[in-house]
Amino acid sequence: MALGLFVTGTDTGVGKTLVSCALLRMLRTRGVDAVGYKPIVTGIENGRWGDADALHSASDRIEPLERICPLRFQAPMAPVPAAALERREIDLDAARAALERLAEKHACVVAEGIGGLLVPLDKRTLVADFIGARDFRVVLVAKAQLGTVNHTLLTLNELHRRGLEVAAVIMNVTRPEDADNAQASRAEIERHAGRAIDATLPYFGGDIGTRLAAATQYLQVQLDLNRLLKEK
Repeated sequence: MALGLFVTGTDTGVGKTLVSCALLRMLRTRGVDAVGYKPIVTGIENGRWGDADALHSASDRIEPLERICPLRFQAPMAPVPAAALERREIDLDAARAALERLAEKHACVVAEGIGGLLVPLDKRTLVADFIGARDFRVVLVAKAQLGTVNHTLLTLNELHRRGLEVAAVIMNVTRPEDADNAQASRAEIERHAGRAIDATLPYFGGDIGTRLAAATQYLQVQLDLNRLLKEK
């Protein structure tokens, strides 16, 4: 079965997709048969599925979009209300089956959650439950805005409480005005969490291709892929 990383965040809009796609680029450039996966995406714009399409592209389209992201809902909302608008049930068994097929076929799966760790994927299952059932190592992405110390420590505490192994913590500067906050927040998180922030991404302007290329370069320097992917 494949090695696996599950990229989650302290919130929505923290840069999970950017980090997931950068990890896929790094792995595939190294010759690792890595594929992206996202159980659910919500929000379609101009016929594009946003995060799911980005993961599909970063995986060099080696699998159909329907397998990389099996559940897609048009409204840009949390999964449960988005599904309700379409009068559909969220079939997480289908999402799990798609993940198992990818894990059987490929050497590594880079999975991306939706929102933060405790977002409901259906009426019973949180993102954290989904991670725990597959036993992937977690990459936590935090954004460098005011409040990130609280959000990051809370998420790390919950991951620890659930016995989920944290492979890396990455701080992402999502707005230029937050750049000055990043170093101080990083120091506070490290002091209270008792662990290092493994990488920091500065603010990147430009289109998605430019941001992804820059993020990949920064993470290549700061992350040890061998350690990130070590088997439990």
